[in-house]
Amino acid sequence: MNQQTNSFFLILEVLYGHLTDLFRFFWIRRVQFFTLGVIFGIFLSFFFLGGAYVVWSGEEARVHKSLEKYRSEVSNFYDSFQPKSVKILDRSGKVMGEFYRRNFRPIRTDNLAKHNVIVWAVLSSEDREFFAHSGLNYTAIGRAVVTNLIQFRLSQGGSTISQQLAKLTLNLGKRNLFNKLTELYCTFYIESQYSKEEILAMYLNQIFLGEGNTGVEEAARYYFRKPASELSPEEAALLVGIIPAPSVYNPVRNLGIALSRQKRVLYDMARNPELHPSQKEIPHKFSDSIELNLKKFRTIYKIKESKDEEGNPKYSSEIGKYGADKDFRVNLAPDFNSEIRRFILERFSNEDLEERGLLVYTTLDLEKQRLAEEALRVGVDSVRADLTKQETEYQNKGKADLAEVTRAILPQLSGSMISLDPETGDIEAMVGGYKISNVFRFNRAEDARRQPGSTIKALVYALAFEKRIVNPSSKIKDEKLDISGYSPKNWYKGYKGDITVRQALAQSVNTVSVKLLHEIGISYFIQKLSAILSIPEEEAEIRFQRNLSLALGSGELSPMELSVIYATLMNGGRRVTPRKIIKITDLDGNEFYSTVANEAAEQILDPVACAMAINTLQSVLTEEGTMTLKKKEGESFLYAGKTGTVQSPKLKSSRWKGLKGVRDVWFAGLTPRNVTVVWVGHDEGAPFPGSGSGVSGGIWYRYTQNVKSKLGMGNQLISNFVGDFVKVDVCADDGTILESTPDYICKVPLYAQYYYIGDLPPKRAGFLKQEPPIQNTIPKPELIDDSEISTYDAQGSRIQPTAVDSVELEPPLIENRRARYNEENP
Repeated sequence: MNQQTNSFFLILEVLYGHLTDLFRFFWIRRVQFFTLGVIFGIFLSFFFLGGAYVVWSGEEARVHKSLEKYRSEVSNFYDSFQPKSVKILDRSGKVMGEFYRRNFRPIRTDNLAKHNVIVWAVLSSEDREFFAHSGLNYTAIGRAVVTNLIQFRLSQGGSTISQQLAKLTLNLGKRNLFNKLTELYCTFYIESQYSKEEILAMYLNQIFLGEGNTGVEEAARYYFRKPASELSPEEAALLVGIIPAPSVYNPVRNLGIALSRQKRVLYDMARNPELHPSQKEIPHKFSDSIELNLKKFRTIYKIKESKDEEGNPKYSSEIGKYGADKDFRVNLAPDFNSEIRRFILERFSNEDLEERGLLVYTTLDLEKQRLAEEALRVGVDSVRADLTKQETEYQNKGKADLAEVTRAILPQLSGSMISLDPETGDIEAMVGGYKISNVFRFNRAEDARRQPGSTIKALVYALAFEKRIVNPSSKIKDEKLDISGYSPKNWYKGYKGDITVRQALAQSVNTVSVKLLHEIGISYFIQKLSAILSIPEEEAEIRFQRNLSLALGSGELSPMELSVIYATLMNGGRRVTPRKIIKITDLDGNEFYSTVANEAAEQILDPVACAMAINTLQSVLTEEGTMTLKKKEGESFLYAGKTGTVQSPKLKSSRWKGLKGVRDVWFAGLTPRNVTVVWVGHDEGAPFPGSGSGVSGGIWYRYTQNVKSKLGMGNQLISNFVGDFVKVDVCADDGTILESTPDYICKVPLYAQYYYIGDLPPKRAGFLKQEPPIQNTIPKPELIDDSEISTYDAQGSRIQPTAVDSVELEPPLIENRRARYNEENP
C-alpha cells in the first residue's frame, strides 16, 4: 500500500516538473508568441472580412434590385403599378379561375399607422431598440452570447430587424461565418440607403410566416381571415410568435407551441408599451387582462384541447382552417385550380407573374365539374342524414356514448371524385372534398390513400385473363381456402361451389379473387401495378406488401391512382398519364408551356385481356351483380364498373366504441371515353352506414345520367384495337356459347363478348331443350355485415337493397401476418 502511494506521488512530481518547464518556455518567449498571435488574428480577420466582402460585391446588384422593388411596394407610388392576373380556362375557354401572385395591397410607409398593433408586437419581440441602433444591437448580441453560453445551446439570437431583412434578401442558404459577415455588409447597406419606416414596412411584407404565407398581410388573412390592420393584440402576438421558426411555431402544425409563443409575446408587449406607435390606443390595464383576453381568443377561434390515445395534448381550432385559396378572384373548381396555381407558382418567377398576364388552358370540363360537385354533395348528404337518424335512435335507446360518437363523425364525413378520359388522360372533373367553396382543404382525390376494397379485383381478373389462367366462361370453385394460414371470408355465409368467372366478379366472390391472385403471383401483380401507376418497383414493394389480401384491396390507393388503373384497362392496356394543363400562354399568345395527350403510351397489359375484363365488369351492373342498373327496352348497355366496400372492424375498445358500419366505400365506373372513381369516407376511418353500391355507386350513376342527358355520351364502350381475339355471343347463365336453335334456352344472353382465339367458351352439352344448369346466384341467407347491394331503375332512382358486398380488412398500416406467404413455398 505504501509503495503504491509513493508511486502516485512520484508521478505527480514528474507532471509538475513538465508543466513548470512548459510555462517557463512560453513565459520567456511571450513577446514573440503574442506578436505571432496578433499577426495571425489580423490575417484571419482580413481573410474572412475580405472573403465576405467579395461575396457581397457579387450579390450587391441583385440585392439592390430586390430592395428597390420592395421599396416600390412600400412607397406611395406603388398604387400606380397594376399586376397582371393568371386566368385558368376550362377546355372550352371559359374562365374558371383567376388569381394574382399577391392579391392584397402590402403594408406601406403611409399606412404604417394603421398597423400599430402588429408593429408593437414585432418591435417588442424582435427588436426593441430598432429606432435607436444603426443595424446592429450590441446589447442584444451580448445578451444572446451570455444566454447561449449558460444554456450550452443556441437558444437566443441577437439579430435586428435590419439583419433579418438582409438575410431574407440575400437568401444565402447555409449558416456559416462567411454568410453571416456577408449579411453584415448587407445590413449596413440597408441602413445607409433606406429610412427606418421603409425598412420596417419591407420587413413586414417579406417575413415568412408559415403555410406558404409571405408577409403579415397574407398571414393575417390566412390564419384569421382579416387584414393585418384589424388584428387584435392576441392575433398579432400569435403571428409574431411564428417568426423564429415558421415550420415549427405556426398554429396549423403545432397549435400548442404557437399558443405558448403567443403568451410570451403578449407579456413582452406588456413590458414595452413605449414601443406602441400610439400608446393611447393600448387597452386599459393591458398587462392585467392578458389571461382573460387569451380565454376570449380561444373561444372566438374554437380552440379545444384534448388528449390522444397516449395521453399527449391534442388541439383543434378554427385558426388557419380557411384561406389557402385567398389569392383567387374567380374559383369555380377549387381543388383543380389549387393544383394549377401550385404548378404556376413553382414554374414562373414573381416578376413574370406580376408583369405578364398568363392564360392557362386546361383539360377540365366546367359543366362536368358542376355535375360532379352536385352528385357528390347529394350522396354525402344522404349518408349524413342516415347518421343523424342513427344518432337519434341511440339517444332514444339511452346509448348516450354511441350517440356522441355518431355526432362527432357526422360533420367530418367527406368524399372525393375524379373523372377522366382514358384515351388522353385528360382530367375532366375533380372534387377533392365535400365542401365546395373557396377554402383550404385536403385534396382527397389526389392525396388521400385508402384501401380500395373490391374495386381492385378488376386488375386481378385482367391479369388472370392475360395469363390465360381463366376466361370469363371458365368454371371456378368458390370454396373454403387455407393458404399458409390465410382463409378469406366471403360477404355471405358459406360458399357457392362451381360458378363461372363472370359470375364470380359480378357477385364479388372474395375466395375466387384470392385464388386467382395466388395463381398470378404477387410479384407479378405488384410489378404490373407499379408499371400502371408509373412508380418504381421498390416503392411498390413497400406500399403493397406481399400479402394475398391484396386481392381484396388491402393496399392503399388514392382515387386518382385507382382511376389510372381503370383507365389503363379502358385504354387497351396502354399507360395513361393524367393531364391537367394543355398549354400556357401570355395575353399575346406567346406559348411558354405545352403538353401532348398520352404521347407514345407504353403497352403494359394485353388489350384482349383488358376488353375481357371490361366485358366482365359489365356483369357487375346487371341482375347478376352487386349493383343492378335497369335499362330501357332496346337501349344499348354501355356501362361497366366495380363496387368496393371496406368494413370497419367491430372493436369495442376502439375510439368509435364498437360502432357498426363501413370505413371506405368506392365505385369505379366506366362509360364510353370516361372513367370516374368515387370515394366516400371519414379521414380518420370512422364507421358509417352505407356501401359501395348504395353510396358511391349512386353518386356515380347520378353524375353519369346527368352527363348523358345534358352533354351526351358515346356509343362504344370498348375502343377498336388490333389483337388475337374473336367476338362471341354467350349465355351468362352458364358461360356457354349462345346457340340460335330452338332447343337452346338462355335467360341472360350477352353479345359480342371478347375471347382469345383458341380459348373460346364451351358448348352446352346435349343440346336438349332445357334451361341451363341452375347456378348459385346472389344469396339471401344470413348476412355477415350491413353493406348493401343496390338496384337503380332506368330513371336513376334507387330500389330497396337486397343483399351485401364488402370485405373486412385490417386498418391501413396494420400488417396481417397470417396472410403473408412465400410464392415459391406456399
